[in-house]
Amino acid sequence: MAVIGRVFSELWQLLGSQRKLWLPFLLTAIAESVLIGLLWLAPHPPFSSLLAPPIRYFSGDQVLHYPWHLWFLYHAMQHVHLVVVTFIGAYLTGVACVMVRQRYEGEPVVLRNALVSRQVSYGRMVLLWFILWAGYGGMGAMFGWLWPHSTGHRIVIITAIALVVQALFAYMIPAAVFLHLAWWRAVIAGIRETLRYPWSTLLVVAVPTAILMVFARLASEQRVAEMMVRTAPEIAIVFVLARLLVWTVADTMLTIGICHLWCLHHAAAKLQQPAPVTAATRTRVKLVPGKGHVVA
Repeated sequence: MAVIGRVFSELWQLLGSQRKLWLPFLLTAIAESVLIGLLWLAPHPPFSSLLAPPIRYFSGDQVLHYPWHLWFLYHAMQHVHLVVVTFIGAYLTGVACVMVRQRYEGEPVVLRNALVSRQVSYGRMVLLWFILWAGYGGMGAMFGWLWPHSTGHRIVIITAIALVVQALFAYMIPAAVFLHLAWWRAVIAGIRETLRYPWSTLLVVAVPTAILMVFARLASEQRVAEMMVRTAPEIAIVFVLARLLVWTVADTMLTIGICHLWCLHHAAAKLQQPAPVTAATRTRVKLVPGKGHVVA
């Protein structure tokens, strides 16, 4: 349990002293901002000819008109986040793992070196993210079928299982990056790591997840719509920026925290192993007449 205190104290020091560790997550946030900006421009020519028809097909014509278009930006962030995290964020998560390794190996923490090192396989990162997403999706579909009506009991159960699923899969990407494993070996190694250190892993996962859940509760789409009616429709832009900020901070805490925890676990394991016997350190023993074997 002492590792838990070290993780959170050193995590804040790490993110404060090594600000470059924020860069992969800021790049993900910038990509999300670009897509949200395209949605903002969708009702206006010349973008409307290309972007408006699919939005109109899936969400109706109303969301292309003021003020509902502002609410639609907040509503569509879930889908934008899924697309960006799948095709950009998953890879940059692996890059962040390499940058954490740079720090532990005493090398300069440089994003460019992590990108050109070829330690991160794009296809493997995307596949591992799809496995995590499928686990969440399958869990949500199962509980939606078992309990079609939302209740406090159901929410507690789903939250607990979501934490367990995320904790089980939390080490997949670090295992693939640090140990250079195939995707299926990374899944097995990640689950083994969680089972070996369950409580510290659950706590590191629970803190950023709790931040996301509290924000989702306080800034639900229904509440955003009510705030738009009570104040001004443009308040939706504030919620869009706040949501993007909360997601970026939570993703950074979770990824860097898990990588940092992995490094602490394996550093402690190496300290517990006996030092290898080499020619330089091997104890020399010789036979002395009348005294038996003595150390030379």
